[in-house]
Amino acid sequence: MKKVFTVLALSVLLISLSSNSSQAQFSLRVGPQAGLNFNIQSGSDVTETTNGFGALIGAQVDMNFTPVIGLMANMQFYDNRYASYSVDATTDNGTPYTETLGFSMAYFMIEPLFKVTVPNSNFFFFIGPSLGFPVQSSWEDKVTSSSANVTFGDGATKHTGTIRNTSTRFEMKLGSGIDINLGGVILAPQFSFGYGLSNIVEDSEAKILTFQLLSTVKFPL
Repeated sequence: MKKVFTVLALSVLLISLSSNSSQAQFSLRVGPQAGLNFNIQSGSDVTETTNGFGALIGAQVDMNFTPVIGLMANMQFYDNRYASYSVDATTDNGTPYTETLGFSMAYFMIEPLFKVTVPNSNFFFFIGPSLGFPVQSSWEDKVTSSSANVTFGDGATKHTGTIRNTSTRFEMKLGSGIDINLGGVILAPQFSFGYGLSNIVEDSEAKILTFQLLSTVKFPL
């Protein structure tokens, strides 16, 4: 996977250097962004198919140094990487039930992303690191059944708690987007993949891979 990111980064750099449109033309835009994550947990300590959706909200600074080369700086104030898995089972008397274990990790994310715009178009690609600081981490274990008699040993149907020893998140992100001009304001839908390089918690081989869809409304300065 690291080799794939390296090849893609070199390809993007070669495209930018070979363009004849790289005349100095600095522009700066800022604006809010919001989106949705589809998260997949992976690693040797992940024994079940664990995935889920989470929301994000933040802001972006978009700097174009030339018509081709630029830098996007994302600051996501709340970036949720929720994932869960479910197991179907039956009680000793044959009553079916489902147990669902969910993990909710939210981060404050900082993302300096190298941006390359396709010459003579509004399409762009970006690549770079993401650094996330945990702001919320919790787990939930619940049972659901058509019978009200299915509970945990203490009579409850749901247990919750805090995930301890969460790690600072580090990932590599690669994606693309398009700038849509709406009369001076730019709407920029973007799709990306984030490959988690750090473990979710210390001393655990479990990482998060994320497919992200977001939109940014950018205002010129």
